[in-house]
Amino acid sequence: MTEVLPQFIQVKIDQAKKENTEEVTKKVTKDYLFNILHTTNLTPDKAMDLLGIPEADRPMYRDLLKNK
Repeated sequence: MTEVLPQFIQVKIDQAKKENTEEVTKKVTKDYLFNILHTTNLTPDKAMDLLGIPEADRPMYRDLLKNK
């Protein structure tokens, strides 16, 4: 049991790091998207193309744009 606990803890730490990284990436991407839209005449889809936002993530960013 004592050998499994450190491995379990490390898995949880790694999971938290990954979730935090994904959260930060989404926030930075959202900030970039807002900046591009406010400083250019690009459509939201063209701005997402420029940022390389995958199709699967675009609905989330569209929702964020509606709430801003």
